[in-house]
Amino acid sequence: MSPRRIPRILRALAPSLSAPEHPGGRAPEYTIVFPPTMLWANCQRPHHLLTQLARHHDVRALFNDWTVPEEVLEGGRLIVTRRAFRTRYHQGPLVYYFSIPDKVDYLRRHRLEPDLVVFELMDLPEREFADWKVALPRALERADVVRTTGPAITDYLREHHADALGDKPVSTSRNGVDLELFDPDRALSRPPELARVDKPILGFYGNLDWWIDWALVEALAGLADYQVVVIGDTEGRRPRIPARLRISPILWIDRKPVGELPAYLKCFDVALFPFVVNEMTDAVDPLKVWEYFAFGKPVLATRTAFVEARADLFHVVDAGAVEQAVAAALAEADDPALVAARRAAAAERDWRRIADTLHGEIGVALSALPGRRRQRSAR
Repeated sequence: MSPRRIPRILRALAPSLSAPEHPGGRAPEYTIVFPPTMLWANCQRPHHLLTQLARHHDVRALFNDWTVPEEVLEGGRLIVTRRAFRTRYHQGPLVYYFSIPDKVDYLRRHRLEPDLVVFELMDLPEREFADWKVALPRALERADVVRTTGPAITDYLREHHADALGDKPVSTSRNGVDLELFDPDRALSRPPELARVDKPILGFYGNLDWWIDWALVEALAGLADYQVVVIGDTEGRRPRIPARLRISPILWIDRKPVGELPAYLKCFDVALFPFVVNEMTDAVDPLKVWEYFAFGKPVLATRTAFVEARADLFHVVDAGAVEQAVAAALAEADDPALVAARRAAAAERDWRRIADTLHGEIGVALSALPGRRRQRSAR
């Protein structure tokens, strides 16, 4: 063996030898692995689902973040690590859960032999995500369980990929909200960046990308009686924000950890959902909207299909009537019936219940495995 290979082998072995045991020393019902796709700090749908599975079920959840050596959460049931594919972490049946089609190739690359493969498509493979189309048939063929986050995405798969799907059912599971974190009754201090703002705040947080209607944001920023606040960043990619807006009256605040967002949201007088309207944004079910509603905030939104389907909860803004739309949203901001309706809508989207459904689907699929695969899992 080449001496140059020895340190690399030792580095590979050392972390696996110290992998934490499952709480109580018992084997979990299954281990679920999410491959390197996004940072743990971004706190998107997979983060919430894995957290809830680990918190409320006897499951080991592994989130592969290439920037984190190892972080053990939820009493040892949730592990964020760049080593999630190491077999030492795997106890009980192995479930591979992925959301971007080409991540199916990690199975071969890491010689994984999961007992169950769950593929969940969270966006239409169009525009920004058009390159997903190449691997999408492979992902659908390899998956044992296929899920989407919206009916439009489900319809797309059935229309364009019926051959790859075969007779597999496709379940639709919408996005949700952490009701404990986004609880408006919590005591929250006003963030320092907003300490001197003395106008009603029109606020947005999230990724700053092409899908934001920057012309609308600019029109809102031009209203002298209000302060537009935008929290987020472009995730290090090429500039996605028109340069002229950087010198506008908008108050720009860098991305904040999800645990800090409620303090900012509490200060919003009107929350913003300013997405451009196209086939991809029509299909999205944005997490931020349910977080806005959990606080009972009025939401000023563009006319996407998602918004149209729940028009009773939104204040739709059209070009040429921006100031009127803001005034209408502010006028109803504290209406008790409307606040209660918004909070009730958010309560229906509790992440725990959404994760419970996923857990149930996994349990049914594992119980239906052929005998040989069940015997392998039990070893």
